[in-house]
Amino acid sequence: MDDNHALILPVFYLGNIQYWSKLVHQKNIIFNDIENYPKGSFRNRCHIVSSQGLLRLSIPLVGGKHAGQKYTEVKIDQKENWQKKHWQSLGTCYGSAPFFHHYAEKLSTIYERPVINLWDWNLNLTKMVLSMIPIELPDIRFLSDGEVSEPNLNLSQFFSPKPRYNLSDETWINIEYPQVFENTLGFLPNSSILDLIFCQGPYALNVLRKSYLSDKQGDLSKF
Repeated sequence: MDDNHALILPVFYLGNIQYWSKLVHQKNIIFNDIENYPKGSFRNRCHIVSSQGLLRLSIPLVGGKHAGQKYTEVKIDQKENWQKKHWQSLGTCYGSAPFFHHYAEKLSTIYERPVINLWDWNLNLTKMVLSMIPIELPDIRFLSDGEVSEPNLNLSQFFSPKPRYNLSDETWINIEYPQVFENTLGFLPNSSILDLIFCQGPYALNVLRKSYLSDKQGDLSKF
């Protein structure tokens, strides 16, 4: 993909490795801040690896029905103390990971801050995770900044936590790396980016680069 082109991406809650392989590969990223909120997506959930297998962490939302509501207007329900629960789950699952304690202090600060808006939470967390990966940060813009025309590529609806809705992706290949519970579970692919970062630290970038095939076998324009 030409460096002058931009990739339009949704903003997820700790998106999976497939998503992040595209995000870190591009120099120009446009986050979709004008879309309506779709139910059943990675926007309020992520998958981490626990001793029992994949564990879904879900952010509770105010109201429960968000069809037609702007994503940037969706509010988080704080009655369940979800931030504390999610951080405890991350500690339980990754406390023994090689790089967990290297990043834990920085990450814990964001889980201690009060939060109201789902978009703001996801965007701030995405930027924090980007700062943990040793790359030159991409140029980040937003769809609301102005019109985006072809040949920019829009992957806003490409990723789904439900396997039956996943589209074929010729630009991504699963790359294995040591996981905390691999001896008992085997390798569990394409979980949250935090699984990769906690297990591989700065070497996470090597996995993300190897898993991205656009310049070799795939073609993003097929999306």
